[in-house]
Order: sequence, then structure tokens, then C-alpha cells
Amino acid sequence: MRSEERLKTALEETGLPVKYYEYAGIKPEYIVYNEEADELINYADNQPQDEVVWWQVHLFAPKDGEFRHHRETLKRALLQEGFTVSEITTLYEAETKTIHVVIPCHTEESEE
Repeated sequence: MRSEERLKTALEETGLPVKYYEYAGIKPEYIVYNEEADELINYADNQPQDEVVWWQVHLFAPKDGEFRHHRETLKRALLQEGFTVSEITTLYEAETKTIHVVIPCHTEESEE
């Protein structure tokens, strides 16, 4: 299974709406995700054998919502799907009164 499919599986465990790049719905709590970078690695005979794919997961929730619970659920689900989770950043967007949690993660794929 490719990393995007595994990522979507992990993100959907929260029960929140999950969209690629942009959410246009009306629910105040949602997740969007995007690719951050790809790196070809483990060369043999001048050909990459594997690829590391970095993703960014963005959780948006009202400041008085359950963002901490969703952040922990996301972290556990990503780890369970085999992703490495990097430094998690929690921001506050004053103009929308929204918490924005950024979760960078990555995984390795075989080039087959």
C-alpha cells in the first residue's frame, strides 16, 4: 500500500473530515494533508531502491474544542500505520480563533 493510502487510513481514524490540501466543508474541526518532500534513497546499480515520502498533516479546531484529544489520536494512528512523526507544532490563528496543529511525518516506500 502506498504512503498516501496508509496516511488516509490513519487520518480517518479520528472521525473528522479529511481532505487533500483544502477543506471546503462547514465542520469546525477537520484535517487537511499535503506532500512536503520526496527523496530517492538506497541506490543500487545507479537506481533508487526506496523512496522516503514526507507529509504534513494539519488539524484545525476551535480553541475551546477537543484538539488535544484529536492530536493524540492522530499521533497514535500515524505511528500505528508505520509513519515516523516529527516535531508537532501547535499554533493559534487569532483572526479565526482556531487552533492549527501541524504534524510532519514520513515513511519509506520500496521502488517496485
